[in-house]
Amino acid sequence: MIIGNPMIFRQYPLDRAIRMLTEFGYQGVELWAPQIAVCKTDPLRRQLADFIRSLGLTLTGVNAADAAYFSALSSPADVDTVVTELKRDIDLVHTLGGDYLLTWEGRKPTGVSRTEVFGWVLDSTVEIFRRSVTYANTKNVQLFIEVHPYTLGIDLDFATQLCDRVDNAAFGITYDCCHFGVGLPDGYIEGIYRLGHRIKQVHFSDSDRVSSELHFAPGSGTLDLAGIVTALKAVHFQGPLMLDLWLYPFPEEGSKSGVTYLQEVWE
Repeated sequence: MIIGNPMIFRQYPLDRAIRMLTEFGYQGVELWAPQIAVCKTDPLRRQLADFIRSLGLTLTGVNAADAAYFSALSSPADVDTVVTELKRDIDLVHTLGGDYLLTWEGRKPTGVSRTEVFGWVLDSTVEIFRRSVTYANTKNVQLFIEVHPYTLGIDLDFATQLCDRVDNAAFGITYDCCHFGVGLPDGYIEGIYRLGHRIKQVHFSDSDRVSSELHFAPGSGTLDLAGIVTALKAVHFQGPLMLDLWLYPFPEEGSKSGVTYLQEVWE
């Protein structure tokens, strides 16, 4: 199943953006939290979910990475607030009938040393996700973190320790080809082997390995896509696969070529 996110067509009304996904052959939908904020009540959210399924699409999850409530921790005292808000977003996914919430692990706090990053920052982040994924389990929702070039998990030691200490099958990393290509321009493939089974989802795209957040259509950037696919096969990745065209200026053309490419890769 190839997943799309209507955020790439965000200039259109939400219902039109979702219909466009069907026109280009996407089979699943990952919703973008800011885009669905117009659905302010649970009945409206259920209407949205029913509309998506009426089109023959599978509603897979919600992307809430970079939410206002979780940027960078200032102290361990922030843990309770972040957990409360993550639970709210987990409830949102549950109401929609989705499978996962996509969040992130936060930016490096200003002025902290590496010792502090692997001390109180890591400890607090582990606590956030242990508590949140325990709650998510009661709602049959998985919790994924989308590592960005400027977030803590781009340091693979931090990412692996976080996952191993949370130690829950419903928790893991979203490997975004663009993010890792920019954050680890010479090590993005090795990162797949390092992370291994911790990768629970892939946001597939190309990249120029320079422009953070600019997700190119497959084949239009400089990434070794064949090497990425080989590495994902080697670590036995079998999770959700999304074509990510965020900020790509030609989302329709990118969808036409990208969906076909990913279908071949998946098969």
